[in-house]
Amino acid sequence: MRILHSADWHLGKMFYGEYLTEEQAYVLIEQFLPMLKEENVDAVVLAGDVYDRSLPPAGAVELFDEIATKVTAELGVPFFVISGNHDSASRLSFGSRLLEKQNLYIAGELDKLSGPYILEDTYGPIAFIAAPFAEPASVRNHFGDHSIRDHETALARLLQQQSRGVEQTVRSVCIAHTFVAGGMGSDSERPLSIGGSDAVDAALFAPYTYTALGHLHGPQQAGSPSIRYAGSLLKYSFGEVRQKKGAVLVDIGKSGLVSTTFLPFEPRHDVRIIEGFFDDIMNKDDVRRDDFVLIRLLDTDPILDGMAKLRKKYPQVLALETPNRQSKSGSARSFDLRKSTEQQLFESFASAMQPDRPLTEAERACVNGLWRKLLTGEGEGLL
Repeated sequence: MRILHSADWHLGKMFYGEYLTEEQAYVLIEQFLPMLKEENVDAVVLAGDVYDRSLPPAGAVELFDEIATKVTAELGVPFFVISGNHDSASRLSFGSRLLEKQNLYIAGELDKLSGPYILEDTYGPIAFIAAPFAEPASVRNHFGDHSIRDHETALARLLQQQSRGVEQTVRSVCIAHTFVAGGMGSDSERPLSIGGSDAVDAALFAPYTYTALGHLHGPQQAGSPSIRYAGSLLKYSFGEVRQKKGAVLVDIGKSGLVSTTFLPFEPRHDVRIIEGFFDDIMNKDDVRRDDFVLIRLLDTDPILDGMAKLRKKYPQVLALETPNRQSKSGSARSFDLRKSTEQQLFESFASAMQPDRPLTEAERACVNGLWRKLLTGEGEGLL
């Protein structure tokens, strides 16, 4: 059986104040859906965080509806979806029992779980065990088991329920949204818990032929090659610029032999960090000017109206960093702001902006002339 493992779509995500729905639609419609045909995929897995927040915008819901319809109704491919820590389990699993008849299997609310799900290939059955994200307190209350105190015991109890009736000899695919100990996180991920440990041991997934994980945005294996994170659909922070986004193609053979292939996505607009001196950046040829960029300037002198000038070349520049200037402008003021004259304030400002180059005699004479003219017109002062 051939499975396409994806995760962490975060539909409706905002990036520096702009919705990424169009960027997400481009990857899903132009690359993800064709991938299913080209690779002859037998089943699709989405391991949580379908949406970026529990109440997603209408455009995000419409996009998921379109993709789910094309996967199941048009392509006839079974689609397994679990809720993640960003999703509302109750909203996502609305109508889930009815949708199972259309090959859309959604696992969200604990009291609506109906697994395991069984598919057949030429070698026999494969069981899909869906374990949506759930807080330990919710799992404890659902089962009435007061020994459940952390994410590991909660997930173990949930997997026990979802795997009931599956014999050890049957090939199986576990779908979970969790943080496996030792995994490499990204700065765009929301922590699963505040205080305490949210990590689980990879040994929990040892009984399964393949484990499709969600939550960590960087593609990686977790403990063994058959336990994997697919990573997020797009780069959702500048901390992810070095990550390659895509999906994992999983082949499960006759005796449970697993092979995986990472299939990369190519975004319409990449997320990049451009570092260098202002003049060099502005003069250098760049064929991808429409990418989402963070500019990190190495200049020590201030660049007047830097963002406006950079946007003429990079219309989607989202952030500007000047680390060399920040390191030189941290000295404390040596004067009392309330007792300083306007001219003293200006001299302090000029010194902070140009710490290595004081005003020339000509510049100082010009400034003094301006102050005399202003003070003559305003009487006792400007402030």
